[in-house]
Amino acid sequence: MLNDWRLYTDESGIEQKHVAWHEVLKEIAQLNGSSRTLVHAAYGDHVDLVVAGGNNGKVLVQWKEHEPAEQHYVLVTDKPSGVMSSLVIEGSEVTFPVTWCVPLEQVVPLCGDILRTCDKGEPAQLQWLPVQM
Repeated sequence: MLNDWRLYTDESGIEQKHVAWHEVLKEIAQLNGSSRTLVHAAYGDHVDLVVAGGNNGKVLVQWKEHEPAEQHYVLVTDKPSGVMSSLVIEGSEVTFPVTWCVPLEQVVPLCGDILRTCDKGEPAQLQWLPVQM
């Protein structure tokens, strides 16, 4: 089990070190779109997991791998449709494709797997969309 995550949340406003995976997961589960809207977890210099939003039970999930080359992914619910939706992140309303706004109830178990293994895996009902930054 991976228990050496660095964690930043907008609720605390500070970076914590040596955080257990289940503590990061607890923060993700508490995203509410108002007082808790951002969880950024990093494992060494290898990977970053960002979960943001929480309003209307929807979140944006980003995964970045740094080795062997930098790769960035966004978790999506379906094929791109052109329809947009907004999430509140750190007090600002930000617009994303609606397919990027994933139900928090689906994200929590998936993030538990990611945090325990440091592997984004291939979720059954969701997909990882590679994005260029």
